[in-house]
Amino acid sequence: MTRVACIDIPALPLQLLWRRQPAWRAQPTVVVDEDRPQGLVLVASEAARALRVLPGQRYATALALAPELRAGVVPPEELAAAQDEIAGRLHALSPEVTRDDAGCGTFWLGGAGLAGVYPSATAWGAAAAAVLDALGLSGVVVVGFSRFATCAVARARGHGLVVSAVERAGTRVHVFARDLDERTTARAVPLDRLDVDPALRDALARLGVTTLGQLVRLPGGGVLERFGSAAHRLYQLATGEGWDPLAPEPPPEAPDERVLLDDPELDAERLVFATKGALDRLLVRLADHRRALAALYLELTLQHGVGRHERRVDCIKPAAATLDGRALLGLVRLRLEHQIIGSLPAASGVVAIRVWADDVAATREQLALFAEKPRRDLRAADLAIARLRAELGDDAVVRAVLRPGHLPEARFGWERLDAVVAPRPRTDRPRLLVRRVLTRPLLLPPQSPSVRDDGWVLSGLAHGTVTNILGPYILSGGWWSSEIQREYHFAETRRGDCLWLYYDRPRRRWYQHGAVE
Repeated sequence: MTRVACIDIPALPLQLLWRRQPAWRAQPTVVVDEDRPQGLVLVASEAARALRVLPGQRYATALALAPELRAGVVPPEELAAAQDEIAGRLHALSPEVTRDDAGCGTFWLGGAGLAGVYPSATAWGAAAAAVLDALGLSGVVVVGFSRFATCAVARARGHGLVVSAVERAGTRVHVFARDLDERTTARAVPLDRLDVDPALRDALARLGVTTLGQLVRLPGGGVLERFGSAAHRLYQLATGEGWDPLAPEPPPEAPDERVLLDDPELDAERLVFATKGALDRLLVRLADHRRALAALYLELTLQHGVGRHERRVDCIKPAAATLDGRALLGLVRLRLEHQIIGSLPAASGVVAIRVWADDVAATREQLALFAEKPRRDLRAADLAIARLRAELGDDAVVRAVLRPGHLPEARFGWERLDAVVAPRPRTDRPRLLVRRVLTRPLLLPPQSPSVRDDGWVLSGLAHGTVTNILGPYILSGGWWSSEIQREYHFAETRRGDCLWLYYDRPRRRWYQHGAVE
């Protein structure tokens, strides 16, 4: 039978709080939803429970019962980031990683195809335990044959593992050699160790049913009729009649960024400039996932002559994990100038660049510095614009502005750009088509209307023939000076371009006014 490993991390929010505040392990500790007197206690340690502090109480009530109480908030994003980090580490042990739907610290690994990777099930469980120990967490690893049974045993044996420990306990590993041993152990698990509805648990307790073994002795039809579908589902899982397969999530994608060069390049300065954009995007993606770069991989695609390509990969390791793009770019410059460029043949050139990283969890200081550091240096942009104006004139740098006008070409204009301002994109508006308007409409060759939708060549063979044309959208006016009548159309070409055309009725000619991007 295919092996299944359940990794249960009891009281994960409390463990995360203790990992942040190690000195609190010896004190009664609770996790609250907000740090104010009306905040609710979510998780309480065993020392806090001994002082009658229980989940569901107000923080003020808990503090009155235990004046030496320590409390902290574990934000949902921190808990989600920890779960993602754990799942990412577990993907190194199995391609099939399933996490609990309730969002607690329970994970399952599928063992299909891993017989040649790990010498035994015990070694596989020890590897999972090593993952938790490396993260500073305690838990239980149960290797068995059923998702439900392994979880039940892990919940039972992990009860009290963390909440009563003054010093961080290690991860326990339990391996079942036979399916019968697993089912026998699971049936001894009390119902209060599982995610059973309290009303159902109390109703079963009144009948003397407090363990899974006592539950499976009841008739299945009677359980369904008296207690409902939820109790019957639990009954089926406990007896092995219910199907509870793993639902693996896809492994996390290794973030990478690519740059394609128009022509083969051997100049180190230009290669560094091309790498900078890809590196900046990579660091942004890492910071969004609260990760820091521990090693940078630089892949160069080399072109030797015509049709011959070669890939070269170099690993650049900073002194410590970082999100400092300037320092990393300096290391890239040194590697390109002193090791890579000098070793390439003269007839070769770089045509593509790809960067990716080995990442680790980022510290708060790294994320704060990365967030405070502007991604765009507006002062440097203003300096560059000033140099252009000094060399080419005051009208060398302009920007487009909207203006009231009847015709499309009159609805915008150009004004001098004195300083660069940070963009403020609007997210509350729907996305609109962007039309690139030509300075002067392009006169198109006359064509018969009968072939407009089939075979009309607008701008050479590169775009292909028109496959579809939408319109007309009529614009008329100008009777006060010179009458204008235009019938605008959107023409789709075989290559996939969308051109913006109009038919000038007084002149009886077609013009291309722009293109849709």
